[in-house]
This record gives sequence, structure tokens and C-alpha cells, in this order.
Amino acid sequence: MVKLVLSVVACMLIVISGIVLHGLSAFELPDRAQQTLSFSLGDARLEGTLLLPENKHNPPVVLLVHGDGAQDRWSDGGYLPLVNALVARGIGVFSWDKPGVAASSGDWLAQTLHDRADEAVAALHALRARPELKESRLGFLGFSQAGWVVPNASQRSTADFIVLIGPAINWREQGFYYMQQRLATEGAEPSEITAAIARERAAYSQRFTPQTVMQPCMSRCTRDDFERRNALSDARQDIAVQRVPVMVLMGAQDLNVSSQETLTVWSRLLPEETSRCLRDVKGATHGLLRAKWFNYQLSEQWPRWTQWGFLAAGQSAYAPGALDAISEWILTRRC
Repeated sequence: MVKLVLSVVACMLIVISGIVLHGLSAFELPDRAQQTLSFSLGDARLEGTLLLPENKHNPPVVLLVHGDGAQDRWSDGGYLPLVNALVARGIGVFSWDKPGVAASSGDWLAQTLHDRADEAVAALHALRARPELKESRLGFLGFSQAGWVVPNASQRSTADFIVLIGPAINWREQGFYYMQQRLATEGAEPSEITAAIARERAAYSQRFTPQTVMQPCMSRCTRDDFERRNALSDARQDIAVQRVPVMVLMGAQDLNVSSQETLTVWSRLLPEETSRCLRDVKGATHGLLRAKWFNYQLSEQWPRWTQWGFLAAGQSAYAPGALDAISEWILTRRC
């Protein structure tokens, strides 16, 4: 009996180890497929990595456009399951360190969202100049804050498509939604939440005016400066003139951005002739991960077991069908 129990335990450990190792493999990139590329924007030199699928001529390539924060090219490894899924489907990926992060010079806190759009345009032009990508379709794949960056950049570049994950519409309203969800998670009563948001609305209108957002940083730009200079951002004008085929994927349980508002605005304002795929992903978070396991507003809030779970799950951490939907849209335009 003891031998049988030990045998069963050993088998279970082997199975569990296999699952964990399979998940961890999603965070590894093959050395032979990596090319280090750099491009310039003003005085800044930005460095990134281009990954191309093997044995594929002129593959489509996505340029990853970061969300908020001081992010390196792979977002501290968080992008890698998605990146590996795309490359496995025959899609190339280019991503770079934000200004002032890792190998890139400059200062991302000194940027407006229009500056970030300029950066994305410069990155796409750098790829267009590469002979091996001469006939490739190139497009942007952006996260969260990229919802203000990519629609603008796509109009000023030769992008062939765009994919947005969890984009917001209005900077101010997104902040109020975020606040509402945070207070609800902390257990605040509905009346308390309503009162808190009303106070914040009044303060916001006084603090951020067309005059205050235009003021330069006093010295080195801070986080407060970055928020102030972008506080009146709104994507509606760029959405209304969007001609590039677009996919917008929203997590149905997004705690950071209102999926209902985003999908409603994109559906209403996007020109009728523009090819689109606008979808709510069931059971998904702001980043399209499984909400049952990973639904936090910030990754810094993840408990240790959630961090381990993400590493063990790899691509399985994403909501069912999310990764396939992105690849399918890029390759075939099927929604």
C-alpha cells in the first residue's frame, strides 16, 4: 500500500513538474531569433529587440506599444507569453525600452501622449527601412495607455493594422472609473464612492485646465508632471478619422478601464468603411488574463502565489481564446 501511495505521489509530481516547466518555457526567447535594433527620436536613442519567425518570408510584424509606467521592452518579462504565441503563429514582434529605461536614453516622464505617438511612428519607420521587411505588413499592438497613442500614430505612419488591448477613451473619466473600482474593492459603500468621485471631479476641473497642462516642467519632469501634461487627453477625435483596420479587445472584468464605454465609443465613432473587430472578452482582466486568478488593478498588488501562478501558467494565464483571436485578426482579419 505504501509503495502504491508513493508511486501515485511520484506520478503527480512528474505531471505537476511538466505543467510548470511548460509554463516557464513561455518566458524564454530563442537567442537565434533575436535582433537588437535602435532608432532615434530627438536627442533620445531607443533600443529594442526584433523577433522574426523562422522560415517565413515577409511575415507580418507587430510593434508593441507600452501602457503606463517605466517599462522595458518585455515589460519585465510579462509580455513574453504573448510574444511567443505570436511568433509561433508566424508573426514577428518588435518592442523597445521606454525612454530612460534599460538601454534607451531620454525620459518617459517628460513625454506627452503625442510625443509617445511620435516615438511609435519613428519605430515603424525604422522597421520599414529594413530590407527583410520590405513587403511585410506592419502594425501596432498597444496596451492600456496606448489607446491614446496608437490611434494618433497610425494616422501619421504607414501602419497596416492596429490592435488595442484595454484602451481607455478619456484620461479623466478613466481615472474616475479606476477610483470607483478601487473603492468598491476596498469595501466602500456606494454612497461613499459617489461622494468621493464628486469631490474628485470638482478638484480635477480646477487643477487641470488648458493653461495648466501646457506649462513645462520646472526642472526634471516628475510623475505629477506627466499626469498634468496628459490630463486632458481624449481619443475620440483620432477614432473618428481612423482608416487603419483595427481590433479592440476589452476584458469583460476590467478593473482599470470601462469596457462598456470603450467599445461603445469605438463602435459609434469609427468610420463605417474601416475594418474592425471590437470585442468584449469574457472572464478577462485589463490585460486579458483570466480574471479568476489575476484580476488586480496593478501587477504590484499580486500576492506571491499569483506571481508563481503566472509563471507556471504561461500562455494559459490568458483568458480562453484571447491569444488566438489576436493572431487570427493579424493574419486573416477574421474577428
